Amino acid sequence: MRHLVLACFLLLCSLGLPSLARAAECTEITSPYTQIGASGHYCLGANLTVTTSSMNVITIAANDVDLDCRGYSIVNQLGDWIGDAHAIHMDSRENVHVRNCHIRGLFGAGIYAYQDNSYDNPSHSLSFTGNTIEGAQWFGILAYGTDIEISDNRIYDIGYRQSFAMGIRVGGTTIPGEPRSFVVRDNVIRGVHSPVNNAYGIYANNANDSTFAGNVISRTKAGGGYTDLGIKVQAGGNNKITGNQVHGSGGVNSIGIVGAASDACYDNFIRSYNLPTSSCDNSLGNN
Repeated sequence: MRHLVLACFLLLCSLGLPSLARAAECTEITSPYTQIGASGHYCLGANLTVTTSSMNVITIAANDVDLDCRGYSIVNQLGDWIGDAHAIHMDSRENVHVRNCHIRGLFGAGIYAYQDNSYDNPSHSLSFTGNTIEGAQWFGILAYGTDIEISDNRIYDIGYRQSFAMGIRVGGTTIPGEPRSFVVRDNVIRGVHSPVNNAYGIYANNANDSTFAGNVISRTKAGGGYTDLGIKVQAGGNNKITGNQVHGSGGVNSIGIVGAASDACYDNFIRSYNLPTSSCDNSLGNN
């Protein structure tokens, strides 16, 4: 009898171990306006719904943070085009990784990783992977610093405010000689609109030795005689821009890919832009 009781106890423990392990995997976030102030692994445990024009839903205020939204949503129900709140915000962070977030609504930016670019790069070793961002007014993802990877995200219907609009925006320090390296790959960006300024699928400045590859960009549209661009990489050099599919509005002020003279633009599929490429080395050919 004693052996039977022991066997049943061990069986129950083994059945409970997966749930205990899942609970220990992360610190769950279940309410909005949360500040992450310590290193660790965090995850969403519920959808977060807000109505705000100024408050960030999750602020990452520590280094060495992994945030997995696990497919839960962060939604802003604000009903007017005036918001500057961010779904996920950080400033001058290192070793931060955000993934699997579904962000929707009138945020200024879905993910906003900022630094003051007049200093060296306090922001570095960041990654943003597998997120879906829809309806942000200004940026889908903004990430300043170096050693940053933005990959496999889905970004839809960005812009409409009285400003420029960018699906993905990266940039680094303006101090000469500092690293400014990015990998932006395999993202889908559909619908970037500005009624009064330029519209960019991907915009990068001060990018060196970086890769922009495998991105699918469509429906960039600028108003007021401004320019819509699939990809623009400026004020850096020695970048690789390859394997992207960019499809523009077909307007007279539209450019598929802009790069520096030392950037290689090749094997890109470019359609419906008045000027397919500008400035970069396209001697290896595009479709």
